[in-house]
Amino acid sequence: MSLTINEIAQKAGVSIGTVDRVIHNRGRVSKESIEKIQAIIDQYGYQPNPIARQLKTKKDFVIGVLLPELGTEQSYWKSVFEGMKKAAEEFKLFSIKLKLAEYKRHNSKAFVEKATELSKEKIDALITAPIVAPEIFEILPLFEKVPYVFVDSPLDHDKQLTTVAQDPYQGGYCAGRIMELLVPNAKKIITVQMYDKAPNLHERSRGFAEYFNNPKVVKNITYTAKEYGTQKKFIEAILKARPDGIFVTNEGSSEIADYCKAKKITKNFALIGYDLMEKNVKSLKEGNIDCLISQSPQDQGYLAVKKIYQHCLINEKIEREIFIPINIYFKENI
Repeated sequence: MSLTINEIAQKAGVSIGTVDRVIHNRGRVSKESIEKIQAIIDQYGYQPNPIARQLKTKKDFVIGVLLPELGTEQSYWKSVFEGMKKAAEEFKLFSIKLKLAEYKRHNSKAFVEKATELSKEKIDALITAPIVAPEIFEILPLFEKVPYVFVDSPLDHDKQLTTVAQDPYQGGYCAGRIMELLVPNAKKIITVQMYDKAPNLHERSRGFAEYFNNPKVVKNITYTAKEYGTQKKFIEAILKARPDGIFVTNEGSSEIADYCKAKKITKNFALIGYDLMEKNVKSLKEGNIDCLISQSPQDQGYLAVKKIYQHCLINEKIEREIFIPINIYFKENI
């Protein structure tokens, strides 16, 4: 195991200052001390103290953060960012700073523009959610000189430092199993995607459909402004199909629940959604949503910063993928 400068000094019977001068080849040190210190380093190795090094340089470690607007999607992304801020505060001795760039999720051009702007800033690492495809592959080369971490969604890519996300296919498959328990003899089930360019939502829909393995039962409806215009018309199109069950692949299940409540529509279908956001939890407690799957957004943000800290600042090996648990909630256990 590598030794710190203090441990080397103790073994050599010299001062820390002497060891420091030998390591950095500066100042006057006796030949005997040099040989003794070097022999210890050769045998055990030398591990610099990362905290001392960071305090000495007094340099901020800046992490660029590229996310959809924090206030959108029931503040889901705000929860992710809150987790990042918690980690930055925990490791504040290392002067970790977050430089946030937000973009409108439905606007692919805005995503590329914000990414380009952020790439011109002085950042030491990047955290982003690879949810705008194929544009994500266009912007990643802009950050090839810094390590980057994915949150929220895995991506078939081999250059990221790590990915902190739930397995979307397994999440969808799990939702399918729950739906079968809620509606054992369903004739028609709809999976709902609010974003047509999000790979993780496609994977959740695929996992759900493959659980049933019956295309006559499961139908996917994806929102596009061109086809549906408003969210209200989109919800009306879903309900018009008279499904036995609806699986919403992101945080939008409360929109369907609230619409039915406002229009006094009898809810004669099972409704499964994602994310423990405030409106969703309220609808779950009221019985207007039957089940929610959590992907712990705050934990994702926290772990993303922590893994960058471990890799870049204290030279620890980290996992290639970190899968967030599939946590299932009903009104009885919320």
